[in-house]
Amino acid sequence: MYAPHFAAALAIKGRSPGAPLWALLIGAFIPDLLWIALARIGIEPAQTSNFFDDWSHSLISVAILATLFASAFLRRGKPVFVAIWLAVFSHFLLDFPVHPKRLALAPLTGVYLGWDLLAWGSRPGWLGAINDWWLQLAVLLVLLLLYATPARTARIQPAAVAASSALLIGIQLLTLFPCIGY
Repeated sequence: MYAPHFAAALAIKGRSPGAPLWALLIGAFIPDLLWIALARIGIEPAQTSNFFDDWSHSLISVAILATLFASAFLRRGKPVFVAIWLAVFSHFLLDFPVHPKRLALAPLTGVYLGWDLLAWGSRPGWLGAINDWWLQLAVLLVLLLLYATPARTARIQPAAVAASSALLIGIQLLTLFPCIGY
């Protein structure tokens, strides 16, 4: 999942104009950035046969990451802290239904949350795209609507809303190609 994470950051920005956009965008990807680092050193293997991401993607880990990252912005006030915390935590919420495996409550607990939707999500859906893709597109469109709705009051230029929305829809469309898939 790529575009919906960015869209979550934009939706939060629409409601919290004082939060730095760059922090919201980075925050929305912190669990994946940590996962990449941990995968590179062998702590969270990425191979399908032994995929493991409990350190970077578990509920407790993401809540801790959100708190640590948002704490760097405490001097900007509680609304900015909360917005950035939500941007990081949104990663868990968005991955919950489409993640390659169920997400852990905490690392090494063996307690996993949610449903195993990998079989359903990997099946071809309408027009040949897999079900996960369609679910992600629906989430993306809802989040972009949440971004665009308060954009006027947040003084976000309509051209910026249109351009960022088009870019994210384009990114989602690119994931249809096997070489870019998720």
